[in-house]
Amino acid sequence: MRASKLCSVPDCPNPQPCPEHERKPWDGRTGRHGRMRSGSAEQRLNRLVMLRYEGRCHVCGGYGADEVDHVVPLSEGGSDGAENRRPIHSVPCHRDKTAAEAQRARERRKNG
Repeated sequence: MRASKLCSVPDCPNPQPCPEHERKPWDGRTGRHGRMRSGSAEQRLNRLVMLRYEGRCHVCGGYGADEVDHVVPLSEGGSDGAENRRPIHSVPCHRDKTAAEAQRARERRKNG
């Protein structure tokens, strides 16, 4: 019988999974079988998303998007699959969307 692994946080004596140091939803990209997706698999998935939506930004509707964005952020419970990814312009669309998400997170921490 194997000994259980300890929490990955230094000096934490709890076994894994540690109730005090629960993984965040964005820690680790997993595919449909629950395994980590490689960087090349992430790039392939993002290329498919760009092709599917013809590079049209999901925020402003304009063509020429240069990044892929999670429509519902992982930190707000969104999935990491292709169904939650859309093309987006890095500036200003992604920058502004990220700022709004950060503001919501600050408000949740303040009120929570």
